[in-house]
Amino acid sequence: MNHHIGVTISLDASEEVRQKAMMAAHILHLPWKERKATLGETCAFDCDCLLIYTKQLPEIRTKDSIYRFHLGTAELRIKQMKRGVQDRLLALLPPRKDIVIVDATFGAGRDATVFSWYVGNVGKVISLEKSAALWAIGKEGLAQFSDSDKDVIEALRRIELYHYDFVSWLLKAQSKSVDVIYFDTMFKHPVKRNANHIEAFRKSACYDTLQESILLEACRVARECIIVKERSFSPLFKNELFTKIDSKRGQSTAYGVITCKNRK
Repeated sequence: MNHHIGVTISLDASEEVRQKAMMAAHILHLPWKERKATLGETCAFDCDCLLIYTKQLPEIRTKDSIYRFHLGTAELRIKQMKRGVQDRLLALLPPRKDIVIVDATFGAGRDATVFSWYVGNVGKVISLEKSAALWAIGKEGLAQFSDSDKDVIEALRRIELYHYDFVSWLLKAQSKSVDVIYFDTMFKHPVKRNANHIEAFRKSACYDTLQESILLEACRVARECIIVKERSFSPLFKNELFTKIDSKRGQSTAYGVITCKNRK
């Protein structure tokens, strides 16, 4: 699924923001769209969505939807953990914090934020994002997003985000060089798509799928485990590589775990 994305600025953007946006378009190999009075005139009907640089953080817009960097459920999960509530995803990690986690599908960055908060200064979180627009949104968000919780902001700043697709990264990575690799690819059947108003996000995302060959390559690179988030009914979980499927009643998503320890 390929969507056409253009880059422009908000109507009130300064010359500095304009130069930053034009540089981003050049670096990301996305078409520059001179800003007109309306977004419809700006994209001239040849773009599905626009990456818009503003006085604040950049945003992605479609006709009916807007996506900006925000913590969303990550902030709630961290608050719950501070109160002693166990996080379902973190419970699947190795029982120590001095680990290197690769979030191979950064997306909105919420899981990466939770990972980073959890491992603190003793661990490390590396994130990959293939989508040029989502990488740009994430890069600015990690560097500039502000919040009243100092721990959360420090967690954001520690994440290393790279504009990379996970297949290319895996092929170049050294064997047993990280501890955990996490995949949360875009669902073919999204959860409450209309209710969540995520059309702008979905149109700027990449839709690479996981194959057994990719999972095997991930097993080569990871020392501890692979974690995959998918719909509970996903046929991917029928693969015999998975050693555990964490699926709970009432939950629309599940986590599959592949243990890499002692795997040749």
